[in-house]
Amino acid sequence: MSDSLNEQLKEAGNASGQQTNTTTPRWLPRAHSLSWAMLVITTLAILMNSIDRIILPTLLPAIMKDFNLSEVQAGWINSLSFFGTLSGAVLFGLLSDYIGSGYRRSYSWCLAVLVEIISGVATAFCKSLGAFQALRVFMGMGTGGSEPINVALLGEWWQKENRGFAIGVHHTGFPLRQFIGPILIAAILMFGDWRHAFLFIPLIGLIIVVLQLIIGTKKNHQRVFNWIDEHKLTRPIEAKPQKSSLKNSFSCLKNRNCLIAIALVFGFIWAEMGIANFLTLQLTREVGLDLSTAAIISGASGITGWIGQIVWAVFRINAGVRHL
Repeated sequence: MSDSLNEQLKEAGNASGQQTNTTTPRWLPRAHSLSWAMLVITTLAILMNSIDRIILPTLLPAIMKDFNLSEVQAGWINSLSFFGTLSGAVLFGLLSDYIGSGYRRSYSWCLAVLVEIISGVATAFCKSLGAFQALRVFMGMGTGGSEPINVALLGEWWQKENRGFAIGVHHTGFPLRQFIGPILIAAILMFGDWRHAFLFIPLIGLIIVVLQLIIGTKKNHQRVFNWIDEHKLTRPIEAKPQKSSLKNSFSCLKNRNCLIAIALVFGFIWAEMGIANFLTLQLTREVGLDLSTAAIISGASGITGWIGQIVWAVFRINAGVRHL
């Protein structure tokens, strides 16, 4: 009787210990290998998107010289690019919700990235200013559309308990682009001109698209769900994703906190890009630096920017904000 009671207490203690281990915050969370693979793919995608977005402001002095543009005309080209970003984020975001969440979101993601790739490569061969301006809009639509899908896609491949960490690591692509992007562009300028940057950098996306098509399948998504269930964690979405209506997509706009978050994020991005867009132009025109050196200096802040992405994500987990 005593031995039986001791065994029961021991089993209860082990079960309690397992539950504690499951819920205790970890600096490096446990997740399925496919979740980690999706994190790598989406991080590379956001890095590529970010680099594509700074190609224009980084190479602006050379583009202005080639097309004989004034500062005002160059500013309008930047505006066209961001008009594409704005419209692409809305249109592809709605399309992504309509097609469906989970593994289905990979389809809309691939479409947005392909628009970005094709527009970037076509820019390298355009001869007229009108064609260049049109392609700026389409490339902006690709980058603007793939970013929100990218975040949603990643969140649906990680358990809710560690989604903050995953998205934090994913967002390191933004600050890393400020450092890696200008260096990559500067390296290309050593052997070619601004057209070669538009040609080669977007082509990196083809590798990411292939990886997404291999990983982002229904079977693999179910394997992630099974692992989450086995470890008594929380699934990110329902087992059978359903198509979303436009009404559901716009429902967040009725929430005050959601509107405030949108306004704050918009303000931060607006301020950041307002500086980045003409930094290389300022360094080449006013300081007298060559384009390659100015490109590297303009991205120097990216050396430390990635640290905040991970540190704040880990802080968020350990502070107990786990089920958003």
